[in-house]
Amino acid sequence: MPPEERFPVDVKKVALELTPSFNDDPITDVQGHHLNKFEGALAKDPAEPRWAIFYNKNIQHVGRINFTLAHELGHYMLHRKEAGINGFECGMKDTISPDSSYRQFEDEANIFAASLLMPANDFRLQTEKEKFSFDLLGHCADRYEVSLTSAVLRWIEFTSKRAIAVFSEDGYMHWAKSSTKAFKSGRYFATRSGPIEIPAGSQALEQSFSFMARDGVRHGPGIWFKDEEVTEHTIYSEDYEKTLTVLLLDDISRYNQLDEEPEEDVADRFAKGF
Repeated sequence: MPPEERFPVDVKKVALELTPSFNDDPITDVQGHHLNKFEGALAKDPAEPRWAIFYNKNIQHVGRINFTLAHELGHYMLHRKEAGINGFECGMKDTISPDSSYRQFEDEANIFAASLLMPANDFRLQTEKEKFSFDLLGHCADRYEVSLTSAVLRWIEFTSKRAIAVFSEDGYMHWAKSSTKAFKSGRYFATRSGPIEIPAGSQALEQSFSFMARDGVRHGPGIWFKDEEVTEHTIYSEDYEKTLTVLLLDDISRYNQLDEEPEEDVADRFAKGF
């Protein structure tokens, strides 16, 4: 299938048309409900061998809905044998945060969703030779029909740069995710250990959502890291109503030859029957 026809992925169609072809307990319903506490849910019919995916119809952002559907499909494909009587009920933190409290299952469902919606090979074609910008990742968000936040997290996975994504509100980080090279050079924020304050002097703390902040502000040592300069890109994330920041650090030669393993395309895994 040509790329222009393949994207965005119709997750509802995948769930309803493909799962009956290789499972005897398929997904038979995908629909919106008023889920006050959740972004989405995977529910098992107590009387029949079938499942349903529900998403919060109060969410207005199509990209958030699409990622939520893919996340719940990931739970179905990977975890339904371990699901309790209530199946899976997932909030916003579970569907986007690298710091989910249900770490393994939620991480795996997020990886599945990102791989299904933003396949590695195509995502690299869109981004690997391009300079970072929110416009670039906005293009990716539109192409794959995901939120800008999801596109940023996918970029962090693949970038050859030392980069960190930070999601914050009211002066504190909700979560942060470092690229491989940033992490191996010791540049990360341990948000799983507890709240971390956004540093004084940063665009994120000042909530400066100017064009300058969007395009990148250069900070000297002592703002984000005491001994290193950083270029900070900060915007207001309308999809989640939080502050989204990407920090770019200068390259360090010894981290430029890290081995990377190619990621298998989820579509190929579907073709193999998972």
